[in-house]
Amino acid sequence: MNFPRSLLCLLLVGGLFFGCKDKTAVRVYRVSKAEAPRESAPMSPEMPAAPVESGAPAAQPPQFTGTPPPHWEAQSLSAMRQASYLVKGDGGATADISLVALSGPAGGVLDNINRWLSQLGQPPITGEQLAQIARHVTSPLGDVTVVDLEGLPQGGDAAKDGRIVAGIVSGDGGSFFFKMRGNAALAESQKEAFLEWIGSVRRAGGESFPFPR
Repeated sequence: MNFPRSLLCLLLVGGLFFGCKDKTAVRVYRVSKAEAPRESAPMSPEMPAAPVESGAPAAQPPQFTGTPPPHWEAQSLSAMRQASYLVKGDGGATADISLVALSGPAGGVLDNINRWLSQLGQPPITGEQLAQIARHVTSPLGDVTVVDLEGLPQGGDAAKDGRIVAGIVSGDGGSFFFKMRGNAALAESQKEAFLEWIGSVRRAGGESFPFPR
């Protein structure tokens, strides 16, 4: 079919007009301003804050009182440790001192002393041998059987181990264990102070002690 030249030109112009209009619409869509990001809502005062952990252990009311030397550094307590100290000496030497309370006889004197000997890599002893090496200290908690044991277990650190000076007393339905373990020379230098401390320890306020079970 033959179209008049004027009609053909009119159709071409119209096509260009609508084509340009569509391209303009697409271009406007692509550069449209993006939605601004929403700011996070502030924390409500009713929202619980994250728990804050403290580096220091929670304080526990003392069940026992005593008179330790001022250079013994107090350490945190536990369910069984009713007193805990650290002593420092020359060359990185240390000794750990504790008072532990347990219900009942807790194995008895001889068995516990043999357990301490095994900690130092030493063989067990008999009741007769114990009678020869033990000494006794009078304390408000009762008569304390005290032993002085030496030995360094295989692979042990001589700066922190090598000697145990310890005492056991039973009474009032429980047993009390006084123990100093550490460098042999440092333990020797602290022995008399350790024995004096044992003799000063008593229940706080005269109250009964809840033994852990």
